[in-house]
Amino acid sequence: MIRHAFHFLVFGLAFLASCSSKEQRQQKLIQKGYQELEEGNNQKSIQLFEDAVELNPENPVAWNAKGVAYYKNGHPYEAIQAFEKAIQLKPDYTRAYYNRSNAFYQTGEFYRALDDMEPVMEHYQDSAFVHLSKGLSLTGLKKYEEAKESFLKAASLDTTNAEIFANVGIIYYYQKDYENAEKYTRIALEKNEDEANAWNLLALIQSDQDDYESALKSVNKAINYDKFQPYFLNNRGFILTKSGEYEKAYRDLRQSISIDEKNPYVYRNLGYLALEKGEYKEAIRQLNEALQRNKELSSANYYLGEAYRLNEQIELACDYFKISASLDEEKGKEAFNKFCQ
Repeated sequence: MIRHAFHFLVFGLAFLASCSSKEQRQQKLIQKGYQELEEGNNQKSIQLFEDAVELNPENPVAWNAKGVAYYKNGHPYEAIQAFEKAIQLKPDYTRAYYNRSNAFYQTGEFYRALDDMEPVMEHYQDSAFVHLSKGLSLTGLKKYEEAKESFLKAASLDTTNAEIFANVGIIYYYQKDYENAEKYTRIALEKNEDEANAWNLLALIQSDQDDYESALKSVNKAINYDKFQPYFLNNRGFILTKSGEYEKAYRDLRQSISIDEKNPYVYRNLGYLALEKGEYKEAIRQLNEALQRNKELSSANYYLGEAYRLNEQIELACDYFKISASLDEEKGKEAFNKFCQ
């Protein structure tokens, strides 16, 4: 999986002689808040924006700024509330719609994210970031052809942005078109060799084609750029499991889950690791945990079916092989036909 960084629309501050003393104080607080945000002092920036809101709670710019800070500090729901207040105060506030769209995306509310993009598209048709954001929401809804169209439009507007080309690659990866997935991923890396997400994506592509040696090299490059990215560690854990490096795999997966315990893939991969080690009860526990988070998680139903089968619980095994087959997974179809007919 790929994590995405969002670009928020803020504003330029201009101090006017006609401004009242109160307005100037508020503008200075907002300006200082953005400076703190740029320096990574997220909590301090929130306090400055809250002070600005307190000075004049009818200023939508202050609420928008507060929303950006909440989002950057890992609180998308609070960010949404702040952006909503900004929009209530200024219904045509395009920047707040764009920012709220990004926050909705982060909370998995992809339809609402797309709805917020509509007024933004009217004013920013030539913005690559806007088309990129729209494509991400469409990807979340699994509308891959529409997402690809948005990403390609973004790429035509900004031919230097590696992240955009990596997103075209991820769409082809989801469609199991590995040739084009690798093509666009390598284009991304040509544009920016430091694009860690692209190295991680390349590892996924290589792993799906059973080229675990190359996949390990690629994911190691991703981790070199971002040592504590939980998705990268999780993917390396899976690759190491496939390579028979069980102890190293377990360390990576445990480190990943300690950073992000919400990722269903890490539970799936811990379950697969236990399955490979013959620890069937542990595999069943972890895979059930994964499916509680995502019932249609790739391969998880098949792995759980295998764990039940090897634990001599064939009726339960067939239930999960059937689900896997219904998700159009070839291994699930084969297992159901072999063990359950």
